[in-house]
Amino acid sequence: MTRKIFTTSRERWRQQNVNSAFARLRKLIPTHPPDKKLSKNETLRLAMRYISFLVKVLGEQSPQQTGVAAPGNILGLFPQGPHLPDRTLLSDYQVPSPGPSHHIP
Repeated sequence: MTRKIFTTSRERWRQQNVNSAFARLRKLIPTHPPDKKLSKNETLRLAMRYISFLVKVLGEQSPQQTGVAAPGNILGLFPQGPHLPDRTLLSDYQVPSPGPSHHIP
């Protein structure tokens, strides 16, 4: 029974973090009306469209305006070699732990 309680609380903590991340993402996506509540599916689809739109807008500007050194290197974010950097955008977020992670029998 103790394990079920721990598992339930861990899942609740995980779901709260997912919902919090979606709430932050919703604030960054322009919508009309501005207070429209988007589903998770709508949020992800609009985020992808908005990112594509921004990349297109920035791609239409000259390299001097965007500061991009080489064409094809979108916004200068990706290295020229086959390896991606170790840090990701998600690593910038500090997610609190649900509590001690010791083994509960």
